[in-house]
Amino acid sequence: MESTLRLKNDSKAIFSEDNHWRVIVIPASAQVTLVDGDIEQDRFVKIRYQGKVVLILSEDLRRGIGLLSDQSST
Repeated sequence: MESTLRLKNDSKAIFSEDNHWRVIVIPASAQVTLVDGDIEQDRFVKIRYQGKVVLILSEDLRRGIGLLSDQSST
């Protein structure tokens, strides 16, 4: 099941591109989709943002940076 989240605050995420890790800032109010991981147990989870799958700290989502806005099964 994928969850759609809307961020309340800016958050940093990382992704690999051309064998290099890149850091991006995802702005407040951005809509992201949780695609893999458990925000209660995993240190990082995979989210989809602007067509890219990136890693974000689970703690950022647990601390209220992300609010659950929708759930849909895939």
